[in-house]
Amino acid sequence: MNYKVSTDRTVTWQEFGALMESVGWGSGYDEAAFASTSRAYPLIAHARSDEGMLLGYVSAFSDGAFSTMLGELLVHPSARSSGIGRSLLRTVEAEFPGIPIYVKALGEAKRFFEACGYRRPRTEMTVLFKVPGPSR
Repeated sequence: MNYKVSTDRTVTWQEFGALMESVGWGSGYDEAAFASTSRAYPLIAHARSDEGMLLGYVSAFSDGAFSTMLGELLVHPSARSSGIGRSLLRTVEAEFPGIPIYVKALGEAKRFFEACGYRRPRTEMTVLFKVPGPSR
């Protein structure tokens, strides 16, 4: 499968929503939510087919010294096992060389990241989250 990885910010909210839906990460994405997430990440890269179809997407941010956090890494189901995920990860690694990259690997994604050279820390890490309620 032929594709090109780019860091230009030409992904539309409709394309992003369709890609998220294709991998089972919900639906109903809108322009405002996509604009917000796009502004939050200094690095966004994507992969497109020769015909222009969005096949993959990655977002990341870094403090430039101690940690880089991967946001989303998505590859359309029809394009998996074609090297797109690895290419997108290499783009992140090249942008933030020498800085540890942390990922929240969900489900089967653990094997993918391990195959790409990522490893589990010696000390257990737990991901915690909170969705704050409205202020009173």
